[in-house]
Amino acid sequence: MIDRVHHVGVVLPSADDALRFYRDTMGLRVTADEVIEEQGVRGVLLELGENEIELLEPVLDDTGVARFLASRGPTLHHICFNAPDIRGELARLQAQGVELIDQAPRRGLAGEVAFIHPRSMHGVLIELAQPPAGAHVSNAKGFDHVVARVADLEAAAQTWRNVLGLELRGTVEARGMRIGELPCGQCIVELVTADGADSPLAQALASEGERALSLVSLPVADRAALDAEVARYRAAGITLADPAPGALPGTMTATIPAEQAFGLAIQLIARA
Repeated sequence: MIDRVHHVGVVLPSADDALRFYRDTMGLRVTADEVIEEQGVRGVLLELGENEIELLEPVLDDTGVARFLASRGPTLHHICFNAPDIRGELARLQAQGVELIDQAPRRGLAGEVAFIHPRSMHGVLIELAQPPAGAHVSNAKGFDHVVARVADLEAAAQTWRNVLGLELRGTVEARGMRIGELPCGQCIVELVTADGADSPLAQALASEGERALSLVSLPVADRAALDAEVARYRAAGITLADPAPGALPGTMTATIPAEQAFGLAIQLIARA
């Protein structure tokens, strides 16, 4: 059973450079830092409530992660879900005919891991992880939401239900988009699709296809807390716009652009 988002993985050229932002500026604690030789990658996990952010730095040139970085630049690589029984999950998915990259678990930074092919998940690379005993666990809220861009909201929601067991809670229409909300732990997986052929989202779907967006949204308590966070990041040399109404009704947001956060946009969100 999938019970929460474990982490989002971000591919970037230098984990050390990125740590100066994620660890030193954001204040996140490193829970793991290791070179996985067989994958040719250095991985760093940083805790954020019940979730984590994984920094992935290729240390060998001829690997999938290195090729991903070369083709797309620093950006989100995958979304990982916590799977307490990863072997049972893989057996269930194999019985359903879901296309897997890994037929059996292998060693990863987050424990025993396996990947589901993006073709099975509307363009999103999904990792399952069964963490080892003693790994980071928290009941604190981490991510507010993560986002995947899809062509057909209903079809994608059915896929995410069948593969990961996430149920569509409802939909919201805003700014030329339809947003489907799939709770997972304390985080929401948002599936967004264009509401009209002329919207920017429709153009992005036409040119780039379905994929996860390189963004995580982090909750703050209220507008005063949002203003304080914006001021804190500006004092640290980060450039971000003033808070403004978000796409979701009753929200205010301010976003650190991906270019300043090593490939992953960091949205701060206050909900009414």
